[in-house]
Amino acid sequence: MNLLQTKKLIREVYKTQIETGERYAIHLISGPGLGKSSVVNQLAGEFEKDMGVPFACLEFFLNSKEAPDVGGYGLPDEDKDGTKIMSWTRAPWMPLADDPQHGFVFLDEFKQSQHDVQKVSAELLLNGKVNESRLPITYMVLAASNRDGDRSGVNRELAFVTNRTMEIEIEPDLDSWVDWAERQGVHWGAIAFAKRRPGVIFSDKVPDTPGPFCTPRSFVKASVLMDRIPKDLFIEAAGGLIGEGTAAEFVAFMRVVDELPEYDEIVADPAGCRVPNISRPDALYAVMQMVAHNVTPDTATPAFKYITRLPQEFQVAGLKAAMRKSPHILRSADFAQWVRDNQELIRSANLLAN
Repeated sequence: MNLLQTKKLIREVYKTQIETGERYAIHLISGPGLGKSSVVNQLAGEFEKDMGVPFACLEFFLNSKEAPDVGGYGLPDEDKDGTKIMSWTRAPWMPLADDPQHGFVFLDEFKQSQHDVQKVSAELLLNGKVNESRLPITYMVLAASNRDGDRSGVNRELAFVTNRTMEIEIEPDLDSWVDWAERQGVHWGAIAFAKRRPGVIFSDKVPDTPGPFCTPRSFVKASVLMDRIPKDLFIEAAGGLIGEGTAAEFVAFMRVVDELPEYDEIVADPAGCRVPNISRPDALYAVMQMVAHNVTPDTATPAFKYITRLPQEFQVAGLKAAMRKSPHILRSADFAQWVRDNQELIRSANLLAN
């Protein structure tokens, strides 16, 4: 399941939990840096917008916790008749009185935690409570872990704990990541490189040799530095985040940007402004993403005209990206004719879905 499908599933299950009172806990499994934590936080923000009320995401990193951090601490107490008993302190994951009434409790790095911690978490996953701490039904418990073979300190999960969650394996998926990256304002050049070399960004296994390696998470961190530190330092910094080989390839790709037309040139003369040669897919990916990143309602018409001069596969990808940024591109006077001329292409690419 990709990240977009995962978000949709969590949405539907959360609504079911609220409506029925049946509690669910969803455990997300993937390779490192694929975006599990980001998608949970993003989804909390979307719920807040949709519901019109505050929506919390209470993150709890289990790999650094002990059992009492999950269940609370036992303190000597007395019953009403004087019988010696033990009372439990409020668990740290419990919402406070002034926290939002709706939200997630997010147990990150779940399988990196010790068995004693997993055991205490079992009741929280199943019933939303541990000892005297109980979540309202408007809070869903989510967990996230890396895979067993990812060299991430994962411990064997106990079977009785597994049986208390809905375990979802997240697969690397370019389209889901691009959708997220464009909404988050990731540098358009980085998105273009990911489209050009998805196998580099979304490798299915952790390298056998120690050292920096590329994941979507480390790649985004590198991209943030691109225009903020000197170029001679960037390749060193990127190498320390995504590995020397990937950093060198990324830097070489970004040199293509210097050969592209400026967006102002495209707007001024979309029919005559230079288009990268068909033999340069790296430049085509870059110019396509650059136009999509810069398009505005006022420049949608010339942006559309320029995109339709690219090879067909780049037209579709460019229009998809541009439509996310500015749906006004659909109102271009030439768009209806383009749709009529490319109906088969539109159907096969599912361009106008949603």
